[in-house]
Amino acid sequence: MKKVLSKISIAVFLALALFLVITLALPVMPAQADSTPECWAVLVGVSNYQTITDLYYADDDARDLSQELSPVWGENHITLLIDSQATKTGILAAIEWLADNAGPDDTVLFSFSGHGASGGYLCPYDGISGFFSTFISSSELANAFRSVQAGKIMFILGNCYSGAFQNALAGDGRVILMGSRANEVGWEWSRVQNSIFGYFILQTFDQYDEVDTNNDYQLSAEEIFQYASILTTQYEIDNQSYGFTSIQHPVLDDGLTGDLALLAKFVFDINLNLPYGTVVLTLDGKTYTSMPTPMLWVPGVSHTISVPEIVDKGSGTRYVFTQWSDGSVTVLRFITRGLYTANYDMEHMLEVVSAFGETQGSGWYKDGNIANFSVTDYIELPDTRHYFTGWMGDYSGTTASASVLMDEPQTISAMWRHEYLLTLNSKYGTLTGAGWYKESETASFSVTDYIELPDTKHYFTGWSGSYTGAEASASLAVTSPKVVDANWRHEYLLTLNSEYGEPTGAGWYKEGETASLSVEPVQGIIVRHIFTGWSGDLTDTSAVSAIEMNTPKIVAATWRTDFVQLYILIGGVVVLAGAVIATVILVRRSRRVI
Repeated sequence: MKKVLSKISIAVFLALALFLVITLALPVMPAQADSTPECWAVLVGVSNYQTITDLYYADDDARDLSQELSPVWGENHITLLIDSQATKTGILAAIEWLADNAGPDDTVLFSFSGHGASGGYLCPYDGISGFFSTFISSSELANAFRSVQAGKIMFILGNCYSGAFQNALAGDGRVILMGSRANEVGWEWSRVQNSIFGYFILQTFDQYDEVDTNNDYQLSAEEIFQYASILTTQYEIDNQSYGFTSIQHPVLDDGLTGDLALLAKFVFDINLNLPYGTVVLTLDGKTYTSMPTPMLWVPGVSHTISVPEIVDKGSGTRYVFTQWSDGSVTVLRFITRGLYTANYDMEHMLEVVSAFGETQGSGWYKDGNIANFSVTDYIELPDTRHYFTGWMGDYSGTTASASVLMDEPQTISAMWRHEYLLTLNSKYGTLTGAGWYKESETASFSVTDYIELPDTKHYFTGWSGSYTGAEASASLAVTSPKVVDANWRHEYLLTLNSEYGEPTGAGWYKEGETASLSVEPVQGIIVRHIFTGWSGDLTDTSAVSAIEMNTPKIVAATWRTDFVQLYILIGGVVVLAGAVIATVILVRRSRRVI
C-alpha cells in the first residue's frame, strides 16, 4: 500500500513540475481582443514647415478631419499632429501608439497632408529639403505599421508623389487613398497643391447620403475616394485657366474584401406623430421624447433600440406598434446602422353599452376601419321583458346589428322598452287584471270580495305587497314587476249534533274565536238518557265545553240510556197488582164463609 501511495505522489509531483516548466517556457499570449470594434486614427497636417516652403491648408485637412471623427470615435482614439507636433519622431511615436491600442477587430486610419518628395517620401515638420534621411520613406512607414495589428487599416495621403507609397503599404485589409500618381508633383502653385484632395475628402462627411452610393448607411473608404477623386479631377480641369500646369489623378489601392467603413449612420423615424412627451425611442438606455437627429456610430458596434409597444393617448385613442420598416415585429432589437422606421397603427376604442342583453363589438379598432357591433334584441325573464328599440350616442339606428366607421373613439348605448308582470295572488275568489304591462302603464285589478261555502265564509279585507288598499277593485302604475296579494278574514260553522236534548252554541264564528257549547246532561224521566261526552272535532266529557274555531267544526253529543226508574215503576206496578189480586181473593173467601 505504501509503494502505491509513493508512486502516486511521484506522478503528481512530476506532472506539476512539467506544468510549471511548460508555463514558464511558453511565450505570454496577448489578451483576447475586445469583441466591440473600435476606431483609432493618427492625423498629420503640416502647413508651416521648419525648413521648407509652407503650405496654406494642409494643417486644416488634419484638423477638420479630426473634428469630423472625434465625436464618433472618441477624442482619446485620435492623435492629431499639427505643424511643429508633426516631427518625424512624433509621427513614428504616434504609429507606435496605434500599435499599442488597436486590436484585431479594430480599424486604424493614418492621414498625412503636407509636402511629399519624389520616390515616396513624407516631409515631416523638421524635414530638411534635400536630405531624405530626415524624411519618412514609404518603406519606413510600412515598417512602422507592421506592428499595428488592426484588421483594417486606411491611409489617406495628400502629398505630392503619394502614389509612390502604393507598393510599400499595400496588403490584405488595407485601403490606400492617394491624392496623386507616383510621378505627379502637383500644381505649379505649390502653396495650395495639397489641399484640394483633402478638401473634397472632408466634403464627403457633409454629403453623407450622396456619398453612400450603395445605401448601406456606412461611409466607406471606397465611397470617399470615389467621391473625392471625381471632384478633385474636375476641379483641376475647371481651374486650368488660373495657370495650373498639371492635373492630379487620385489613386486607390483596395486590399480589403468588402468595404472599409469609417462611420455608420443610424436614422430613426416613426410613421405617426405620437403624443407630446411620449418616449418615442430608447437608445442604449437613453430615452428620447422626440425623434433624434441622424446619428453617426463606430462601424460594427451593436446598439440597443426599443420603442413603446402601446402608447395611450387617452380619451379612447392609442397607438400600437406593428413592425419595423424591415419587417421585424419585436420592439426591442440590436442594430449597428440603418434607417429604422417604427410603424404604428392608431386605434380607437368602441364601447358598446347596454343595461341588458349581451353586446358584441366592444374593443380597439384601427383608425379608418369599420367596426361591427350588436346586442341581443329581446330578453325575457320570469317577471320582466326587455325589447331593444335602438341606439344612441355616437350612432343612431334601430337594428340590433350595425356598423360604424372608427375614425375616432365611439361610445354607443342600447335603448330598451320594458314590460313587467303583475302577479295577483289570492286563495279565494276570482282575480282579474294580472298579466304583462308596459313600463309605467296603469293596471286595473280586482277580486271577488265575499265567498260563502256551506261551512265557511271568506271576507276580503284588503291588498298587500306591491299595493296596499281595502277596496276589492284597485289600480297601480307598473314601473317594475309587481306582486299583489289579496287578504281575507274567515268565519267557520260550528255544527252540533245530538239525539237527545238541544245543544247550544252551534253557529258561525270568526277564525280563531272560541265557541262555547253545552247540553243538558240528563234527558227523560222513566227512561233517562245520560250525556257521556262529545265526539267528532271535540273530545270532552263535560256537558259544558269550548272549542277554537280555526276550521269548520262538527261536534256530536254521545249518550247512554238509563232504565232504573222504569224498573222501579214496573216493580211497583207488580206489587200493587199482587196486592189487589190478594185483596180480591180474600174478599171472595170471606163472603163464602159468611
